[in-house]
Amino acid sequence: MAVVGKPEVPPGAHRRLVDALHEVYLRAGAPGVRVIAQQGGVSRDTAHRVLASAALPTWPALEAVVSALDGDIGRFRALWAEARRPQGPLAAEPPAEPVADASFPVRLVIVEDHPLYLHAIVQLMHSAGHTVVGTAGSGEEAVSVALDTRPDLILMDHGLRGMTGIDAAARIRSADPAIRVLIVTAWATAELTLEALRAGAQGVLSKDADADAIVRAIETVVRGEVAVPAEFAAVPVIAAERQAAQHQLTPQELRVLQAVAEGLTDDEIADRLSLSLRTVRRFLELIRGKTGERRRAGLVRLAVESGLVRPRPGAGGLGGAGG
Repeated sequence: MAVVGKPEVPPGAHRRLVDALHEVYLRAGAPGVRVIAQQGGVSRDTAHRVLASAALPTWPALEAVVSALDGDIGRFRALWAEARRPQGPLAAEPPAEPVADASFPVRLVIVEDHPLYLHAIVQLMHSAGHTVVGTAGSGEEAVSVALDTRPDLILMDHGLRGMTGIDAAARIRSADPAIRVLIVTAWATAELTLEALRAGAQGVLSKDADADAIVRAIETVVRGEVAVPAEFAAVPVIAAERQAAQHQLTPQELRVLQAVAEGLTDDEIADRLSLSLRTVRRFLELIRGKTGERRRAGLVRLAVESGLVRPRPGAGGLGGAGG
């Protein structure tokens, strides 16, 4: 298996980041891109670009690859932050972090029953550098397409015939909590926003939003944050729901947390997700750091009470190794 070559970048903070990443990659045994992508919960293209591209990756993409290689997340976060800062005597403040770039494309399913709006959104996503892996025109079809394609995010129209977008979001999130959902509605209200968040969606977007706002909302949600209309963000009950949802867990971390909530042991999680035991325990440490919950029972309680994940009916209790 060929070793991924280290990209050539000018001396400085970016070079230090590249050198450190390549060192961790070699120390991990120079695993194939497919293995890194699987263990990090990203696409193979994303994993390869993080390792081989001379462009500075986004933090979510870099974090996923470093996690897959069992690297020190805190160290790489500091290296990445330094590499983002402009170099030279006039560089006083770091630039605003881009919501996404070509090194972190989003895989989307678009659910919309209006053909013209659907076509416009698909074209917008392609122009933003993202990939539409499926489309659907009803809630029932959305569930089927989502579970077939396992996208990063679903842009879900709420006003569908039959099953509503929120109902479809709840079913999809119950089946795979790693799939994020952004509800799109012509009538955004505080009540609908709260209902969507409680159903497991990560945001609500008005159909009146312009192209830039749509792209920003999608990329905000994929980063692990919550997007709601500005006029509802300060409503206390909505603010509480956002707090619960905003732990910024990666898709692979969400899968591990789902398994914990089902009562699986570390060994069983490794077997289900095709990960090494060491990698599972590394993900658990990352989850504990992000949520502030150190005990396994606390992780299960947080997962269920906050709606981050929804254990399947009849799932096991709070037991499991690796507490």
